[in-house]
Amino acid sequence: MISAIVLAAGMSTRLGRPKQLLSLGEETIIERVVDNLIMANVDEIVVVLGHYDDEIRPLLTSLNIKIVYNPYYKAGQSTSLVRGLNSIEEDCTGILCMLGDQPLVEVNTLNQLITEFKYGKELIVWPEYKGQRGNPVIFDSKLKIDMLEMDGDQGARPLLHKYRTQSRGIEVKDQGVVFDIDTEEDYEKLLNTMNS
Repeated sequence: MISAIVLAAGMSTRLGRPKQLLSLGEETIIERVVDNLIMANVDEIVVVLGHYDDEIRPLLTSLNIKIVYNPYYKAGQSTSLVRGLNSIEEDCTGILCMLGDQPLVEVNTLNQLITEFKYGKELIVWPEYKGQRGNPVIFDSKLKIDMLEMDGDQGARPLLHKYRTQSRGIEVKDQGVVFDIDTEEDYEKLLNTMNS
C-alpha cells in the first residue's frame, strides 16, 4: 500500500500569497497536485494544511482524501510531515512525500516511481531530471520512525545520507520533478510552460 502525503501547509513567504491557490486554468495548483495523485497508483492521500487552511480546505473536501491541519506549520516543513505520518494507514509499505507546489509532476512519473519502489530493494527512491534530484520521494515505511524524528526545514537530506547505500535516484523525462513555485517568476514560468 502506497500512502501519499502532500505538504501544503507553508506560508508562501517569498511569493506573498498562497501559492497553493494560484490558478492553472480551470483549477488551482493544489487541486492539480491532488488530481495527479488520484490518477496515480497511490492507495491513500493525506493533504497537510496550515497557514491557508480556511481557503484551501473547501477546494478539497469533496475528494476521497484525508485533510489534516498542522497548527505548528511555522516551525518548518518537518512538522507537516509528522502530522501526515501520524495520519496514514498503519499497513502502508511506502510513503510518497509530495510538495504542494509541484503541479507539473506527471501521473506517468508518479507511477514509474511507485513501480520502481515496489519492485526494487531500496528504502528510498526519488526522481532525477538531467542528473538533478527532484520530488516526490518515496520512503519505505520501515523508515517511519526516522522520519518522525526530522525537524525544521532540513527535509530528507539526513535520511538520504544515512541510507545512501539503500537509496536510488530514477532518471525521468519529466522536468516537473525539479520545478516548484516560490516566486512570481516561477509562477510565470509555470504558466508559460503550460501554454507552450
